[in-house]
Amino acid sequence: MNLLPLCVFWCLWFLNFFTRASLSPVLPLIEGDLSISHGQAGGFVTSYSLGYAVTLLIAGRFVPTWGYKRTVAAGISGIGLTLIALQWVEHYFAFHVFFLILGLASGTYIPSILSIITETCDHKEWGKVIGLHDSAASAAIFSAPILIAFGLQFLPWKGILLLQGIACLILPLFFWRVSIEPQPKISPRGTHYLNLFRRKPIWVMAVLCIMSSAANMGVYSMLPLYLINERGMDYAFANNLVGTSRVGGFAIQIFAGFFVDRYGYEKILFLGLLATGLSTLSLSLAPSISFLLITLFIQAALSLVFFPVALAAISKLTSPEERSMGIGAIISSGVIVGMGGAPLFLGIVADHFSFQTGILWMGILTTFSSFAVRYLKET
Repeated sequence: MNLLPLCVFWCLWFLNFFTRASLSPVLPLIEGDLSISHGQAGGFVTSYSLGYAVTLLIAGRFVPTWGYKRTVAAGISGIGLTLIALQWVEHYFAFHVFFLILGLASGTYIPSILSIITETCDHKEWGKVIGLHDSAASAAIFSAPILIAFGLQFLPWKGILLLQGIACLILPLFFWRVSIEPQPKISPRGTHYLNLFRRKPIWVMAVLCIMSSAANMGVYSMLPLYLINERGMDYAFANNLVGTSRVGGFAIQIFAGFFVDRYGYEKILFLGLLATGLSTLSLSLAPSISFLLITLFIQAALSLVFFPVALAAISKLTSPEERSMGIGAIISSGVIVGMGGAPLFLGIVADHFSFQTGILWMGILTTFSSFAVRYLKET
């Protein structure tokens, strides 16, 4: 295992995901500066998600033509330039535009880097390498609120984003030196989404990604409301609890990658989704606060098993020329329907019944989705 490239890739993914994780602690500050409502501030996240999903699809189709290394470097540099330019943004509509651009730049990374990683590392180590790489996302989610809170003691929030932007311009220089440009063969069928969507495993992975994204980021985004409104927790305690509950995800993503190499992606996908569904069920049915705290930490960790395993699975289910498209199509479905649709679903159910009911059904659906893993093999 070549550690130097992996370290650089990890730092790139950390910076990329740190941009997304920074939205939550920074939004209240933007809201105060612009004197806008909570709904208007939440619209910035929608703009970011839209840009991210669009780029996943576009980059997945054209990255072999653009060049994998060039796409990664351009995307990270684009994040840096946007964060630097954000220093002069003052108007509400302009913030929407810049968050959309941030999403567009951030979405270039995953469809490109997976092919670079699989080209750099031996296929027998793909699981552990992808797991180590994906742990950067958990590290970003956990550290973003802490680092931003610490940085605000010395700098305004725009100053913190400025430093992040500068880092995004420097790191691609190291990436360019240590990475390998994949050279996929030209498929006689052509690399088009139409060909990709004719294959059952792609549809199955898309459904699994939607359910896992819903149980992970979808539930996560509504947990504070559930804990405060229906479980009677204090506002500050509930938000700190939701943040610290993600600490276990860092280790479990690494272990998941090692287990994939040893036992295969099908078994780990099934067990990971089953455990995620059951722990989400437990989160809604917890009879006491102490049991709720335990299930919260377990669910937060287990809900992250899917992503490194899914990336390893997609690598094995697709040819090199299809890999970036597979990543783009599958992950974008999770972003749009899972991350974007799950909070809406939970909110609507809560309006008519309760958050507990919505989380209960999310757990049931995720649990049953685990049995779809058996259909991943081509027939």
